[in-house]
Amino acid sequence: MTTINDIAKMAGVSTSTVSHVVNKTRYVSPELVERVNKIINQLDSPPNFVNKKSKKYSSSTKYILFLISDKRSSVQKQVEHHVEELLTDSEYTLLTLYYSLDDKKLELIKSYLFHTTGISGIILFPDDNEENLCQMLSDVHLPIVMLGRELKNFKTDSIVADTFEGAYKATKHLIKSGHERISFLHTAQERNPKRLEGYKGALEDYHIEFNSVFSISPKNTETENISILEEMFSEENMPTAIIAANSYTMVPLLEYIETHNILCPQDVSIVSLNDFEWAPLHTPSITCVRQNSKEAANLAVSILTKRINNGEYANAPLNVVDYKHFVLSMELVVRSSTQGIGRGPFGEKAESMDTLRLSDNEIKVIREQQFSAAISFHYAGKAWMQLTLKGIRDIFEKLNISLIATTDAHFDPELQNKQLASLKFLDPDVIIAIPTDNVKTAEAFKNIVESRTKLVLISNVPAGITPKDYVSCISVNEHSHGRNMGLGLGEYMIKHNLKNVGLINHGVENFYSTKQRDRAAEQVLLEEYPEIKICGSIAFGQEKDVYRLTTDFIKRYPMIEALYVSWDGPAMEVLSALADANRTDIVVVTGDLDFPCALNLAKGGMIKMLSAQTPFEQGQALALAAANSLLGKTTPSFIGLEPKSVTSENLLKSWQQVFKEEAPAELKLALKQNPNYVSK
Repeated sequence: MTTINDIAKMAGVSTSTVSHVVNKTRYVSPELVERVNKIINQLDSPPNFVNKKSKKYSSSTKYILFLISDKRSSVQKQVEHHVEELLTDSEYTLLTLYYSLDDKKLELIKSYLFHTTGISGIILFPDDNEENLCQMLSDVHLPIVMLGRELKNFKTDSIVADTFEGAYKATKHLIKSGHERISFLHTAQERNPKRLEGYKGALEDYHIEFNSVFSISPKNTETENISILEEMFSEENMPTAIIAANSYTMVPLLEYIETHNILCPQDVSIVSLNDFEWAPLHTPSITCVRQNSKEAANLAVSILTKRINNGEYANAPLNVVDYKHFVLSMELVVRSSTQGIGRGPFGEKAESMDTLRLSDNEIKVIREQQFSAAISFHYAGKAWMQLTLKGIRDIFEKLNISLIATTDAHFDPELQNKQLASLKFLDPDVIIAIPTDNVKTAEAFKNIVESRTKLVLISNVPAGITPKDYVSCISVNEHSHGRNMGLGLGEYMIKHNLKNVGLINHGVENFYSTKQRDRAAEQVLLEEYPEIKICGSIAFGQEKDVYRLTTDFIKRYPMIEALYVSWDGPAMEVLSALADANRTDIVVVTGDLDFPCALNLAKGGMIKMLSAQTPFEQGQALALAAANSLLGKTTPSFIGLEPKSVTSENLLKSWQQVFKEEAPAELKLALKQNPNYVSK
């Protein structure tokens, strides 16, 4: 019987070449393939190794060829994986080839296409070199599905991602998170203008004039790219957020901020328009928009098998085959590389309490002056105000500032007007105040502004008062506050398979703080939990209205399984309404840590999570802002302190952090009696 050595001698090639031709394990030039096959076909009795391979690669074996650029991305790998899964129980086997369109590899691909039997169809991610790609495929009479983009001069079915939508979603996410200075970083050879159009479209729709586009190139030297990034981060052009179009821009960007001590997301938020394999593993994990690779794979296999069964192929005359073009939606995946910007009453960025620090010499100067201060609270009966007062006293005592009066308006604007007049008469150096009503108390606050007394505000600013009229406004970072609640609610609902939520918001228009909080909570639910449906929302003006509004709300939307409530006072009204309506199955997430809500949380009641302000630290910030003003120093017009997320698991620790004392015995006992409590 003829051996492999005999065939090699007759064909004038090596035995390894014969083996590669028979087994198709390596590229062999078409000329040698033809020579070896001609010798084999002339034999009366082909050798066993040829017969075995012929059986293995008989016409009964069918292949789908998956062509991926050698610049393969994580999306391409994911699609390949899903296609392979879909073909597992089918009559087709997936054959993957990584390609590059240089001349040698072009010949290899052609060899696969024309000399590999059983290829039924092709799924292809096109490379940048359209001319060579069209040349390679021009004589291939097979059905082809293009993924990622279309080829202008090649007619076939195509599936692409809606990159305009992806960039628009990324930009909108940043805008909704409080960013206005958003830069767009792409490559100089960007082949997809839709990304840039999506970015610009979102800026235009939200009336943001800032437009900062920079491009770097893989062909640039490292020095050239650094120079471009330095321009982007220049002081007059410093963005608070950056959208990176792809990995070519993301890697240099991350290297730059690391070497220049720029913190992400504290200094700058970053969003990628691609989801890389390492994106969720990076510190911080990278927020991105991503393609639905599973949907793309399902569609590609469905189209391809249909074309195969119909005997239709690519690049046929248009009147013969009606080729389809599919555009798939992109998903926003919010991770840790983006952070919301808390905003003050005039849209100013929330600054840190760290900006208020005093030097030892400044402390000495203040102590020697023996300044005086007074406080006007809208309501002092809650733990929040008591802790705020405690924080103010803590700093004032250290600075030898006398607190000569503290008033409580009991939510009565007329009473507060009278109290403010009395405090003004005392002529303190500074007044710290929170208005009961921004409009009804405006005149009384204007009288304070016109006096020598300096004014520090808590949370809200009276109508007609501008930043030049007061030292600073101190509050919680309302964006973070709302985001905490949105995340807490979303995570609980997903974990417990709940789908329908209602929102109970504060409806007073001139309270910028609660409006910002409520919007942030809603944004989280809409962007990060698409499986959750917001059934509806209601707005209340006063806490006493909440019981009635809640009762009507759950009657109108009986499918509601969870509720967001703007803060703890109205949340307690919500609990009463739900209990009376026999709807204790509805879960509640709210803001602020006070004993009634904490006890409900500890007992495993309807409240499942709280976002807690840090009123003691807010009080300290108020006192420090006052002290800075007494030294003649300029302070940020708005200071926003970060809140804490509280669940039953960290309730006792959170209580200690917020109240600066151990949790009450009743709270500890309630937790221990909760059947779901886990002692640590």
